Amino acid sequence: MTRSRWSRPAALSLHCVTLGSHNKGYTVRGSARPSPKLRARLYNNMIDKKLLAKIRKLANSPDWGVREDATKDIKAINDKFFLEYLPIWKKWVAEPNPNIRRAVEVGLLRIKKEHIPHALDLLDPLMYDDDVYVRKNCGPFALSHVGYKDPDTTFQRLRKWMKVKNKNVRWNVAMCLGVWFGQSYPEESLKLLKVLAKDQEKLVWRAVASSLVKLIRKHPKLKQEVFLWKGCDDCLTVVKHYVK
Repeated sequence: MTRSRWSRPAALSLHCVTLGSHNKGYTVRGSARPSPKLRARLYNNMIDKKLLAKIRKLANSPDWGVREDATKDIKAINDKFFLEYLPIWKKWVAEPNPNIRRAVEVGLLRIKKEHIPHALDLLDPLMYDDDVYVRKNCGPFALSHVGYKDPDTTFQRLRKWMKVKNKNVRWNVAMCLGVWFGQSYPEESLKLLKVLAKDQEKLVWRAVASSLVKLIRKHPKLKQEVFLWKGCDDCLTVVKHYVK
């Protein structure tokens, strides 16, 4: 069986599951669920291991532009075969190499709405990440783009994340609320930022201040409400320095 780089393998057919010619055309007909051994063979048949090796090499390049080529390949995979490659991405977000973890999160930018819950699950361990490169591409970038497509699901997840003790998680939540996602849904974002503005961690309340500055500049009418907040003087002092 010959198939192009992005074509859906015949193995995905519900009523005729066929392995490639290199597997002697083994076929299972009918709607019966294939055995675990056969499912493993089918899965291995649809994963382009050479492409994954190429992506890993690109993602680890010292050149930023080359690293972006890796994320483009992941985006192209996710456009058509996200669920098939999801087990791979789950392993990659736990990789010791931060460049690989970052490639996965940026590769989610074009994810389809129906896959948002899975995408948020992939971002979950990265919300805790201590690596600066991974963190800067998480809340302020990948999470914002992913969440924009399904605000209800995303706000539900953000409310859970903002209660996590890890300061990196709360930082990512705060930063997400000041960029595209937060600017698109300012009223709900402001509710979460009001809570986080009282955070005891400077890393977090400074992130809140940064997002509030961006939100107010995008939606000036919010300034009056924000400036009346109580119990977050340190955060508001920073905001008032940049917003007159």
